[in-house]
Amino acid sequence: MNLTRRKMGLLLGSSLLFTPALVRAEAARMKAFEGTTLNLLAVQFGSHAALWSQVPEFEAATGIKVNIEYAPFENTREKTLLDMSSKTGRFDLFTVDIMWLAEYAAAGYLEPVAKFIADPDLTSEDYDVNDFIPRVFSGTGVYNDTMYNVPFDCGTVGTMFRADWMAAAGIAVPKRFDGSFTTARMTEICAALTDPAKGQAGYVTGPQRWFWGWMFTPLMYAFQDPAKAGNEFVNEAWEVTINNEDNLAALEFYLGLKQFTPKDDLNYGYAEQLAVYQQGKAAGSITYTGFIGEHYEGADLPIKGRNVALHNPIGPKGRTDPFFGAWGLSISVDSKNKEAAWLFVQWITHKERLRKACIGGNPAVRHSTFQDPEYQAAQPWGADLYDYMVRTANPDERIRVPEWAEISEIMGLHGNRAWGGEITAEQALAAMQSEMTAAFKRGGYYRNGAQNPRQLWRDLAYYDRNPADWS
Repeated sequence: MNLTRRKMGLLLGSSLLFTPALVRAEAARMKAFEGTTLNLLAVQFGSHAALWSQVPEFEAATGIKVNIEYAPFENTREKTLLDMSSKTGRFDLFTVDIMWLAEYAAAGYLEPVAKFIADPDLTSEDYDVNDFIPRVFSGTGVYNDTMYNVPFDCGTVGTMFRADWMAAAGIAVPKRFDGSFTTARMTEICAALTDPAKGQAGYVTGPQRWFWGWMFTPLMYAFQDPAKAGNEFVNEAWEVTINNEDNLAALEFYLGLKQFTPKDDLNYGYAEQLAVYQQGKAAGSITYTGFIGEHYEGADLPIKGRNVALHNPIGPKGRTDPFFGAWGLSISVDSKNKEAAWLFVQWITHKERLRKACIGGNPAVRHSTFQDPEYQAAQPWGADLYDYMVRTANPDERIRVPEWAEISEIMGLHGNRAWGGEITAEQALAAMQSEMTAAFKRGGYYRNGAQNPRQLWRDLAYYDRNPADWS
C-alpha cells in the first residue's frame, strides 16, 4: 500500500466522492498484519486497566491477537531483562519504566521507533504526535538522541494527607503547588496528627531497601542548594557527589520522620505503607500520582474524598522537587513482528484511546487529555499536574545512566541500614559515595576518552523540542 500522507491530504481536500477510497485505504492499513500474534510483557498496575481493556477493539479491527502477560512492579525489571538478554524475541513489546530506559537501550534491547512514526503506511494520519507533552514524550522515550519508548503514563511522587483530620485539628489544609507545604510545615502536620494512644501515626513511608531510589530521591532535590542544582548525584566530571551537606540535611530530615511513623516499618515497601494509610492508621503517606485514583480515591475505599494530594515538600532553600515518573511501550529489537507491534503501539497511544483510558483512571500524557473536562472531573489530582509536566518535571531526576538500578540498590542498602539505626546518616552517605564511585568506575566513566552519557538534567531544553522533531 503506497497511500502517502500527501495523497491522503489531497483526498481529504477533494470531493466527498473520494471518501470511500480513503476509508478503504485506512481499512487496508489496519488489516495489513491480520493473523499475527503479538506478545506484551506489562507491569501490573490497576491504573492501566482502562487502557488494556481496549485491546479487544484493536484485535477486532486488525485481526491481530495480543497476548498480555502481567508482572508485579517489583519483578518487572528482572523478568524483562531475562527475556531481553535471551534474544529469543518471545515478547514483541514491553512496558518500560523511565528509570530503566538507559539500561535497556544501551544494551541494544530496544527498537528505535521514529521511523515507524514517520511511516504513513503504519501510523494513522490523525495520530498527532505533537499532542504529546514534549517533555513527557522525549523524557519517557529518548536515550542518546534516539526515540525508543512511547509514553502512556506519567506522574510524580507526592504526599497524601488526611484533609479531614487536619480540619478537625484546626490545621489549615495546604493546596498542591501553593507554596505553603514546606519541610517545616510537613513536620508540624505530622507532629500534630501523631497520636500513639489511638495507634495513629503521623506519617508512613517505605524505607525497605528497594524503594529509596524513588522515595528518598525527591528529598535530595528539595534540599539541594539551587546554586548547585544538577550535582545531586555527580558533578560534571562524573565524580560522585551524593555525600554532600545538602543530601545530609535531606537524609536527616527523612530519618527524623521516624518519630511519626509506625515502629515496625523497617521493611515497609509501597504496599505495606499504603495498607497502613488505607486502614486509617496514618495521617500521611508517600505516593505516586498515578496510583491516587485506585489506592486513595477508589470507590470502595473508606478514605475516599477525605484526602488532599500534595507535592513533595519544598526544601529549606526554597526548591521544589522536579520528580518525573513515566511508563511507555517499547518494541523488542528481537521481535519478528516489529511493524505489527508498532501498529499496536500507535493505536493504543492514539489520543482517543488515551482519553478513554485516562477518564477510567490512567495517568495523562497528552495535551488534549489534560485539557479534557471529563478527565479533569475524573482525576482532579492528575489534571492539576499539567503545568508541572510542561515546565517543571525533570525526566533525568533519577540520572539517565545504564547504572541507575545499581545506584538505586546502593541507596536502598545503606539508607535502610540508617533507618534501622545500624549506621548514621553520615556513614550511609559515605558508603553510598564509595560504592557508586566503584559502579561508575566499572562502567568505564573515568577512562581516558570515555564516551559518557550527556548530563541532560542540567539543561531540560533538550526535552522540550516538538515530538515530531525526533527522527
